[in-house]
Amino acid sequence: MTGRSGDILFDADRLRVYPRMAIAAYVAAAIGIVATSVSMIDFFGKPLGYDFITFWSASHLTLQGDAAAAFDFRRIFAAQQLAVPATTSIFLWHYPPTFQLLAAPLALMPYGLSFFVFVGAGLVAYVLTLRPLFRLGDLPPRELTLILLAYPGLFICAFHGQNSLLSAACFAGAMLAHRKGRVWIAGAALGMLAYKPQLGLLIPVALVAAGEWRLFFATGIAAAIFAGVSTLVFGVDLWFVFAKNASLVGEIMEEGMLPWSKMPSAFIFFRHFGVPAQFAYVLQGATALGAAASVALVWRRVGAKPLAWAALVTATLLVPPYTFDYEFAIMGLPLVLLASDMSARGATRAEKIALLFLYIMPIFVAPFAQATHVQIGFPALLLLLAMAVRRAYREASAPKATPFFSTPNQASAASTMATPPATEASARL
Repeated sequence: MTGRSGDILFDADRLRVYPRMAIAAYVAAAIGIVATSVSMIDFFGKPLGYDFITFWSASHLTLQGDAAAAFDFRRIFAAQQLAVPATTSIFLWHYPPTFQLLAAPLALMPYGLSFFVFVGAGLVAYVLTLRPLFRLGDLPPRELTLILLAYPGLFICAFHGQNSLLSAACFAGAMLAHRKGRVWIAGAALGMLAYKPQLGLLIPVALVAAGEWRLFFATGIAAAIFAGVSTLVFGVDLWFVFAKNASLVGEIMEEGMLPWSKMPSAFIFFRHFGVPAQFAYVLQGATALGAAASVALVWRRVGAKPLAWAALVTATLLVPPYTFDYEFAIMGLPLVLLASDMSARGATRAEKIALLFLYIMPIFVAPFAQATHVQIGFPALLLLLAMAVRRAYREASAPKATPFFSTPNQASAASTMATPPATEASARL
């Protein structure tokens, strides 16, 4: 490896050491949080796994035969006190019947065990689907796995006990299956995102723009089956209860009853600067339209290529006004795809520094917003989308490019033979 300033951050030795340091810090933090908790209430006064407690409580009510009770704050709070008796905070349920179906078995286990099973399954799915898409020079799979596990967005998601690891695995699994020509499996993976419908809004835009009609119909059929089974299990009325709850979510968000410091949406970004809610919604809508247009243009230009998937996933996070920092775990996929592309085709020093910033950024979003009232998560997502779109277009315009999914030896040989422009850093990540 070279010692030039543009490459020193991506030296192979550092890529082996730093992830281990980060993982050790996460483990120490987790041990510290548990050790300093009292009756499963942490230092901040919240129950351990304070988002997961909502999933477990909704499952408990569902298994009792009253799925709609999950939307009743009194009933779900009572269930949460069964999980963590010392809790005094209410964590509301806002999910559709599709996720209620997936979450239903959680309360078959005690709260603590259920948390570890849920988070552990998410971590396994995350690594198994993202690892095959990851290439960094000659780094072996074990080192790449550690880089994945060291990503702060993953730690935040696991700490909350949230479901974004599953969302990332659905996107990555769809990409892997599509790459292998298994369209129906890819459609099933994308259709699973119906458990969180806002994550699927741009999928039809991308597939139609690229003319991926088989995957379009496979995804639609899978989503319809998923929703249909949920309806058969819970009945149609639960969908109306969920829809009615949406207005409550908006009110809670607008009034600042949710932690804005942890919400990297355009709506919250502008509200932090005092923009009225109505105009902030207009700006959120403009952001969503711009994100959709970017996805349509990239997928029409390059098709279902890795960087097009990176643009789709990033743009998806820009669409809803209601989003949280634990969903930065989903951002792990476009980061992996960009890093792999930079490794294969080279990158400027500015691109490498931007990639490093985006990798470590999730851990600083909430503290920075609390200190400055500036939500850096939103512009960071815009930066990631711009990088994905720019590199996708540049790849499409290049006469020849190193195969994205080449073996490490092939990538190394191609990189050795290529002569990059003088303005670009030639060493790989």
